[in-house]
Amino acid sequence: MREGKNTGKKEGERRSGLLTVSPSYLPPLLLGLCLCVLALRVTYTESPTAQVFTMAGGFTDMVYSLTLSGLLIFALVLWVLWGVLGGRLVYRFTGIEIGLAVFVIAAVISTCGASDKRAAISQVVVLLGPICAALLLVQILDRPAKVRVVLAVLVGLGIVSAYQCAEQFFLSNTITIEQYEKNPQMLLDSLGIETGTFQHFLFEHRLYSRGVGGFFTTSNSAASFAILACAAAAILLVRRFQECKARAVAPRYGLFAALASLIVASGLLLTQSKGGILAFLTGLALCGLLLGIHRWLPAQKRRMVAILIPIALLLAAGTGCAMVHYGMKHGRLPGGNSMLVRWQYWAASAKMYADHRLTGVGPGNFSNYYTHYKPAAALESVADPHNFLLSLITQYGPLGLIGFLAMVFVPLWRSAVAPATAPPILSAQPQPSLRRLAPALMLAVCACLLLGRLLLIPFAGDTSDVLLYELITVHVAPVAAFLIGFLLVASPFPEQSRRQTDSTSPVLLTILGCAVLAVLLHNLIDFALFEPGVWMAFWIVIACLIATRLQEQAGLPITTLRGRARKPLTVGIAVVLFGAYFLYVWVPAYDTATGIQQAQHAASVGSYDVAHQDLEAATRADLLSPVAANFHGRLYLQQYEQTRGKQSALLEEAARCFGEAAQRNPADYKNYEKLAAVYGRLGHAQKAYEGYLKAAGLYPGCERIWFELAQTAEQIGKPGLALCHYTKAVEIEDSYRRQFRQMYPDREKVVSRLGDNEYQRARRRIEELSK
Repeated sequence: MREGKNTGKKEGERRSGLLTVSPSYLPPLLLGLCLCVLALRVTYTESPTAQVFTMAGGFTDMVYSLTLSGLLIFALVLWVLWGVLGGRLVYRFTGIEIGLAVFVIAAVISTCGASDKRAAISQVVVLLGPICAALLLVQILDRPAKVRVVLAVLVGLGIVSAYQCAEQFFLSNTITIEQYEKNPQMLLDSLGIETGTFQHFLFEHRLYSRGVGGFFTTSNSAASFAILACAAAAILLVRRFQECKARAVAPRYGLFAALASLIVASGLLLTQSKGGILAFLTGLALCGLLLGIHRWLPAQKRRMVAILIPIALLLAAGTGCAMVHYGMKHGRLPGGNSMLVRWQYWAASAKMYADHRLTGVGPGNFSNYYTHYKPAAALESVADPHNFLLSLITQYGPLGLIGFLAMVFVPLWRSAVAPATAPPILSAQPQPSLRRLAPALMLAVCACLLLGRLLLIPFAGDTSDVLLYELITVHVAPVAAFLIGFLLVASPFPEQSRRQTDSTSPVLLTILGCAVLAVLLHNLIDFALFEPGVWMAFWIVIACLIATRLQEQAGLPITTLRGRARKPLTVGIAVVLFGAYFLYVWVPAYDTATGIQQAQHAASVGSYDVAHQDLEAATRADLLSPVAANFHGRLYLQQYEQTRGKQSALLEEAARCFGEAAQRNPADYKNYEKLAAVYGRLGHAQKAYEGYLKAAGLYPGCERIWFELAQTAEQIGKPGLALCHYTKAVEIEDSYRRQFRQMYPDREKVVSRLGDNEYQRARRRIEELSK
C-alpha cells in the first residue's frame, strides 16, 4: 500500500513537470563546460576555414575546433544519458528541434555531393556543436538567476574583447607598423610574401588600415560579438537598477553595472565597423519600439507584433530588390570599395547557386567553387560570400537555409507572442546554491582562460624580462579583465531565490531578441556569424532567451525503456556515437595535422626521408582529405629545387601527389595548376597544357594560369592557341587594372597581379603572333 502511494506521488511529480532524477552536480559541470568553451573561442583566434594549403596552422585550427565542438555535442549526449539512466528524462522543447532536423538532413545531402568531403564534414560538426550547447543550456538554465550568471560571463568576455580592441587601437597596431617600416623584409619573409607582388600590396593595405578585431579575425566579427555582449550588459544593468530602486543592493552596484555596459559599448566603437555599429543602432531602435509597446500597449502587443513583422518583411524585400536592381544596372552597390567588392561576391554566389540549386556546393566548399564564378576584375578571392543567407543557400541548398531560419525565428516568434509571465517551476531536487555556483563558474572560466591560453599560445621571448612581459600582457591581463567585468555585474552573488516571478523577463526577451536580429542584420553584409566565437555566443544568447521563456513551463516527461536492457542499450548507443565521431571525424583530422607538423619539422632539419614517411602516413590516414597529399607534392618540389642534381624521380612523385589531391578535391584549381607546373619541368608539355587547361576551367578569371597556358601552347607548337591565351591573360589583367584605379585613385602606380615582366611579355607575344 505504501509502495502504491509512492508510485502515485512520483506520477504526480511527473505530471507537474518536476525533475525527479537523483541529485547530481552534472548539470552545473556541463554549464561550466559550455561557458569555458565560450571563453576559449572568444579569446583565441579560431579560424578553421583558413586556407590550409597556404597556412600550415589552418588544419591545426580545425583539430582544435573539432575538439571543442565535439565536447559540446557529447555534453548534450551525456545530459540525455544522465536523465535516461536516472529513470526518466524531462525535456523542454525549445523550438529549435524541427529546424535542426531539417538543417542536418540538408547538411548530410550536401556533404555527399561536396567536392572536399572532409572540409564538409568538419564544418558541419563545428556548426552543430554550439547548437547542441544551446539545447543543453535550455534544460539547465531552469531559474532566472542562472541565466543572469551566463549573461554575466558574456559581459565579462565582452570586457576582455574591449580590452584587446583598445590594446590594438592604441598600442600594438602602431608598434607593428613601426617594426614593418624599420625592417619590412623580415616581416614579409616570415609570412612568405615576395616584395612588390600583389600579395605584398594586400598585406600593406590591411596593415595600414589599422584594423581592430580583438581576438577575432576581423573587426566585423568583433563588432558582432560586441552587439551580443552589449545586450547582456543592458539586461543586467536594468536588473541592477531595479534592485537599487527596491533597496535590495547598495546604489554603488548600479554604477558598477553602468560602468561595465559603457566598457562593452566602447569595444564596439573601437572596432570601427560601420556595418556593426549601424546594426547595433537599428537593433536599439527596434528594442525601444517593442519595449514601448509592451509598457503602454500591453493588451495590443500580439496584434502590434503581427503588424510589424509583415511590414519588416516587406521593407526587407523591397530594400533587397532595390539593391539587386541597382547592382545589375551599375555593376556595384552604392557606397565605398567594400560595397563594390560585395556586389562581386554576391553576383558570383548567385551564379554558383544557379548551378547547384538543390544541394549547394557542400559545407566548407565555397572557396573551392568561388573561383569558378569570380569576376575577372575582382582583386581577391574569398571563402564566404559575406552574406549569411547566400552562404547557407550556396553551401547547404535551400533546405539548409530553411532549417537555419526555422532554428532562429521559431524561438524568436514564440518569445515575441508568448512572453514569460507565470511563475517558474523549479527543480524539486537539491541543487548547488547560486551563491556558490556563481563564484565557482567565475573561477572555472578564469582558470580555463589562463591555462587554456597558455597551452594554445606559446611564448616567443627568450629572456626572463620578455617572458614576464608576455605572461602579464598576453595571459594574465585577459583573465584580470574578465574577473573585473564579471564582478562588476554579478556581485553581490545572489542567494537561491525564493521569488516566483522575474519582472525583467519581458525586458530580457526583448533585448536578447533584438540583439539576435541585429547580428543577423549585420551579417547580411559580412561573414562574422560563422566565426566560431561569434557563432557560440549567438547560440548561447538564443538559449538564454528560450530558457527565460520556458521557465514557467513544465518539461515533457519522456518515457524510457524498461527492463534489464535499458542501461546497456542507452550506453551502447552513446558509445557508438562517440566511437563514430572519434574514428571518422576527429582522428583523421588529428592524424593529418600531426603528420604535416612532423613533416615540416623533419624537412626543416633536412630529414626528407622522415618527412616523406610522415606525409605518406597522413595521406593514408584520411582518405577524404586532399591536404596531406598537396603538402607532400609541395615538399617534393622543394626538395627538387634544393638538390644540386635535379632528380626527375622527385618530380614524378610530386605529380603523383598532386594528382591524388586533385582526385580528392576535383573542384580546386590549385592541384591542377601545380600538376601542370610539374609536368612542364618534366618536359611533358602536352600533359602540362592539359593540366593548365583544367585549372583555367576551374579559375577562368586567373591571368596567371592563362599566361602559363599560352607559354605551354607555344611549346607544343600551337601558336594560334597561344595567341588566344595571351590575349585572355592581358584582358583579365587590364580589367583588374581598371578596377584597381577605380578603387585606389590616389596610387600613382598599379600593382600588377600578373607581374610587370609577364604582362609586357604577353603584350609583345600578342603583337608577334598576330603578324
